[in-house]
Parts: sequence; C-alpha cells; structure tokens
Amino acid sequence: MPASFRESLALRLDADSQRFECVPLNSLSWSVHDAGTMYGAILVERFRTYGGRMFDLDDRSDRLFRSAGFLTIESQFIASQFEANCQRLLDLNHELVELSGDVSIVVLLSPGEMVEKTNGHSPSCMFHLSPLPFGKLASWYQHGTPLTMGRYCSVPTQCWPTQIKSRSRLPYLLSASNAPESQPESLAVLKTVRGTIADTSVANLLVVHQDNTIASPGNGEILLGCSLQLAERLLSRVGKSVEYRDILESDLVSAREIILTGSSGAVWNAISLDGRVIGRGARGEVVGILTELWKNHVGMDFVDQAIQLAKVNNN
Repeated sequence: MPASFRESLALRLDADSQRFECVPLNSLSWSVHDAGTMYGAILVERFRTYGGRMFDLDDRSDRLFRSAGFLTIESQFIASQFEANCQRLLDLNHELVELSGDVSIVVLLSPGEMVEKTNGHSPSCMFHLSPLPFGKLASWYQHGTPLTMGRYCSVPTQCWPTQIKSRSRLPYLLSASNAPESQPESLAVLKTVRGTIADTSVANLLVVHQDNTIASPGNGEILLGCSLQLAERLLSRVGKSVEYRDILESDLVSAREIILTGSSGAVWNAISLDGRVIGRGARGEVVGILTELWKNHVGMDFVDQAIQLAKVNNN
C-alpha cells in the first residue's frame, strides 16, 4: 500500500497505445515540447471525495471537456473513460484513501506535444490524488476566514475564457502570496479589470445582503465553479435564488454574510475584510442552511470529519 501521497499510484495516458497506464506519482511529468510546458495550456479539474465516494462528476467532466473544445483537444476517448478512471484511481489507492479519510482527485489535460508527428497530435492527460488540508478546513468551518483585497486582477475573458479552469493561475498565486503579515491565513479577493469583485484565490463567493437577497459576481467575469453551481441548486431547494450581477467592494463591507464555496472546503463563511467585521463576524444563517443541505447531499458530516481529523493530525 502507498504509505503517503508521494508514493501513491497515478494514471497517465500513453500516447502511443492510447491507454491509461498505472504509474507511481513521482513518474508523472510533462515533456518540454508539450503545449502545457510551452504555453501553460494545462486544463485542470480538482474535486474531493466524501466518505470515499465521488459526487457531481457530470459537472466536472462537462467543464473539462468543454474547455478541451476551446483548445481543440481531441478528448472524446478521455471523456468516455473519465468516471471509470476516477474510480480506478481510488481503487488503486484504496488503503491510502481510507487512511486519509477523504482525498482530492486531480485531472490534468493538455493538447500534448507540439512536435510534428505523422499520426497527428495526441493530448497529454494525468489523474492523481492529492491530500485534503483538514487542519485548514477545520479552522475555516469553526472560525471562518478573513479576507483581504488583493493587488491583482482576474484575467479578463477577452484574454482567456472564464469558463476554462486552467493551471495558469498566476493572479491567484500572486494574490495569495501577498497576504498581510497580521493575517497570513486570509484569502485574497480579486477584482475584475473594471473594478468589480471577481472571486478569491481559492473559492467563489456569495454575498448575502441585509435584505437577505443573495448575489454572486457576474458569471461572465468569474471562473464559474462547480461548487458555486451546486450551492445555487441546493439553495433553490429551500426557495432561495442567486442573482449574478456586479458586486462592489462596498457590497462586501455592508454584507450580512459572505459565503465561500470551493472544491476542497465545500462551503464556509468569511468573517472580515481587511480587518472590518462582516455582519456579526460569525457564522450566519444562510451559510448554516447551505452547509446542512450540502451534508445531506453528500450523505456525511464533512465539517465534523475535518474537525476530528485535524485533532488526530495535531496529536
């Protein structure tokens, strides 16, 4: 059994045989001639398991292979095996998954090598596991997350379609690396080039206004996260709708609640913005409702799981 994620098994598409082969994680690499290496053209999907099971794979695969269409990647073969490969990856590492509690599955896809071949270009594709940061998740769930206004803007859709989730995430990395020393655990909020709010360095956000209406930054200028879309569907079950529109910094400051949604953390709340308390500075009503809906959807209490595993890992 793999003793750690570094020793886990991964899946890699062999371009010659057009089959996915099982390889050690440390054997994964990109060719220097790959479009991913040369142009940063690497698509990514990252999603977590709940109780060792996968959820909402259609959302993930739909986004990945729509994005592949933007890059003219021939991906029908990969798409046809997407769910099976995700399950195979979990099966290959089942003891590590069980020992870890839950894991993230990461899928990487690029157009492949740019060197001319007689049989055309074959995409590069990899599936691997990554650990979940249960200590950080426990803190988010129990205490909320402070936010800071980042110094960098999100990439406008005129440069890179916002529907695409890629590994080229420099604005997020730069924003995250500029967290203030007083709040190193804070998440950076990125703006659009127009000055409206986009998203954070790791999550989409929802604003609950004082009149209890719920809004998200416009989906033409943000990476429309699968977790955000799930949150919208879950809230609709209790008669709450999400409006997509321009959000200003002043809207964040005056919000009753700010809810964060992301692949690893699912759903949690922000407590402050640049030191200014949001709402009551504590977990609000809507994030509480959404969290319970999420737990029911995945069939487990992922909040308690993170808290208990964080305690174990700290001992």
